[in-house]
Amino acid sequence: MSRSALLWAAVNMHFAASPGRRQRLNSGVLRGSGTRDWSSLLEPLTSELHPGWEEAALDELDRARRQGATVLTLEDESYPRLLRVASDPPWVLYVWGELRPEDVLAIAVVGSRRATRHGLEVASGIGRGLAASGFTIVSGLARGIDAAGHKGALEGGGRTIAVLGSGLDRVYPVEHRRLAELIAGSGAVVTEFPCGTAPLKRHFPERNRLIATLSWATVVVEAARDSGSLITADLAADEGRTVYAVPGPVDEPNAEGTNGLLRSGALVCRCAADVVEDLAPQIVDAARSLAGTRVAGPRDTGVASSAAPLLSGPGAVPCDVQALTPEERRVLSRVPKTRGIGIERLGVACGLPPGTLLAVLLELELRGLVRQLPGRRFTSAACKF
Repeated sequence: MSRSALLWAAVNMHFAASPGRRQRLNSGVLRGSGTRDWSSLLEPLTSELHPGWEEAALDELDRARRQGATVLTLEDESYPRLLRVASDPPWVLYVWGELRPEDVLAIAVVGSRRATRHGLEVASGIGRGLAASGFTIVSGLARGIDAAGHKGALEGGGRTIAVLGSGLDRVYPVEHRRLAELIAGSGAVVTEFPCGTAPLKRHFPERNRLIATLSWATVVVEAARDSGSLITADLAADEGRTVYAVPGPVDEPNAEGTNGLLRSGALVCRCAADVVEDLAPQIVDAARSLAGTRVAGPRDTGVASSAAPLLSGPGAVPCDVQALTPEERRVLSRVPKTRGIGIERLGVACGLPPGTLLAVLLELELRGLVRQLPGRRFTSAACKF
């Protein structure tokens, strides 16, 4: 066991109850260098750990192994690429099951725990349709819409990822233990929380952050005014990811949140085909670049990808404007160097639909040509044309 892995586990346990501090530290790494050198964050934190941290970390990793879990850190190559480029990635990810390169083509399906029969049918249909189209379904294993989305993906013969707000040994709700086992058998159950962590209310906004940032887009099927699914939608929007909402009757309480999202600019989702039409094939090439391998996706032609090779993160590829696509050059030419531009304004300036713009911005960020600032704003780090 490497010292780095032990240190990540110890730091993750130490800061598990301090998400605000973790977020500030992550943000400081990004602001300090323009790229993310995670080792520069790690070593200085050793002074905050208690003297027996190595033994505690060994015990923790041994516990995870006994649960059948793999433990990934930010320095591991197999750490999910979409999480790595998020503004506040988890330092450690516990994985029960298997994460695969093709999981970069992920869509979140979330909604009310107290779902209507119609909502459950819609969520199941969306999960099934997206899984059949090559997308991995991400959700939170909760009662209602989340479970329906997972089950739809399994019925469609596809992959699904469940994100927990607890340790892997504390699956919640307990009646979904069997569903979690099925998901781990054809996908993965993941969490950033150490073993033994209870499903406390304050953990679920953190879980929602992972759901949003593991996915290209978030589909909210049903949501009341105060639903946690609206938090997931807000987090997705803050990261520049696309948000969809399923419209509902104006007098249905579970449609109040989704109709509000639509009024605020979310895209309409009536079925899986709406998402596939918007996001495919625009995101496939960018997803292939993220995965560093050929990823079969929606409307895949079977032709080998001409996308860029595997990237290690922002700043990994020198500025080479001639190597960019026309759309990438168009977006880059409209991103200012001194003041950030909002994603909505940038979309209007470039004349690109949300799915295409998101894929282009993510590719440019990975090449080190743009940086994402708080509030869904982007600034250029590129050389002159």
